[in-house]
Amino acid sequence: MSAALAVLLGLLGLCPAIVTVDGPIVPCLVPLLLAAGLILVSVKLPPGEAQHMATVVSRPFLIVAAFPAVLMILQMLPLAFLANPVWTSVSAGFPHGVEGSVSVDIGATAIALARYLSAVGAILLAAAVAINRERAESVLIGAAAAAVLISFAVLFHDLFGFSFLAMREEALDCACLGVTLSAACALLVLERHETRRSNRAHTQTKFQLASLACLAAFVICAGAVTATRSGSLTFAAASGFLTFCAVAAIRRWALGRTGAAAIGFTATVIAAALATVAASDRDPRFAFAKKDQAEIELTQRLLSDAPFFGDGAGSFDALLPIYQASNSGSRAAGAVTAAAKISIEMGEAALWIFVVAASFAVFVLLHGASRRRRDWFYAAAAGACLVTLMNLAFVNAGLSGAAIALLSATIFGLGLVQSRGRAAS
Repeated sequence: MSAALAVLLGLLGLCPAIVTVDGPIVPCLVPLLLAAGLILVSVKLPPGEAQHMATVVSRPFLIVAAFPAVLMILQMLPLAFLANPVWTSVSAGFPHGVEGSVSVDIGATAIALARYLSAVGAILLAAAVAINRERAESVLIGAAAAAVLISFAVLFHDLFGFSFLAMREEALDCACLGVTLSAACALLVLERHETRRSNRAHTQTKFQLASLACLAAFVICAGAVTATRSGSLTFAAASGFLTFCAVAAIRRWALGRTGAAAIGFTATVIAAALATVAASDRDPRFAFAKKDQAEIELTQRLLSDAPFFGDGAGSFDALLPIYQASNSGSRAAGAVTAAAKISIEMGEAALWIFVVAASFAVFVLLHGASRRRRDWFYAAAAGACLVTLMNLAFVNAGLSGAAIALLSATIFGLGLVQSRGRAAS
């Protein structure tokens, strides 16, 4: 399994390269490495670990994971009665025409399906590798290190004017996750120090150095987010970090159900305030986006024309020139938010199904963290990162990138497999 761990860490090492190097070459390496890692796992995974993974990755997870894939396949099938009749009249405006299917660009939808299956593969690979607690430590540190390197790139880009950052919004989303991941690494260091005091290899000096490294990682990631001066982005990062801190407080101070209820009530009040702010906007998918009004109006036009099953996953780039041609004053280069892009490509109903599924996953992960006696911070960090990701979906369009998908899938796989102890399975 050490080879599979090396492959997973190599994938995490690609994340900084994906957001800094413009072009499709680096993202194309992800499926190849994932395939190699999954083959190694299938050959080397011990029977006991395989049984535990089968218990954790249960039927509900597989059903939820299959839903987007089935929807994308449905979009690619030649089902003319589901296709949007509007695109038949303007089929000449598309590079490859319209084939009478839901998707206006079947090739782009096929690529989107491959990327989604790669994300699912990353979840399974991370889950298989991180069953062992020593390997789980390496995965968490590797994910945090990737987020810190990306945050470094953001700081150099924003503060010193270096123009080597190709995917800024995606890099900022990774930095938001880095805030929670650095806190999780700090709890990892603290727990290992408390449980291994008798081991001379873990001296006080090593504990202090590791703590300083975690603090430096937190400052770098938080600094990258703060430097943007975006309240929405800061809130998204803080929501995950405070969720993780709440779980840590309940466990460290034995607050029990009363403390959990108090924290839950506070979270409900904050969520109600956010819902009020979103309700004040005509469309909640743009309530927290800080973009040019022309970009918002262009995306709103695409949303108003999107059918129930969407226009096809990955088809936004094919649709954009059609709408820009009728509005030459717009300089929009992409969707305003990931929530809007999902609604255009997969349908509005799919967006809210994804939100409900993510909320349920947060509950499962945080509940698993509350039940574990040790190594609880893996599931807590994964649940907190999901909270951040749900907020980021309504802030910018960075979640559609390859790096954030790979990083998020790895974190989720790590938290999922560590949400239940080996003995409990």
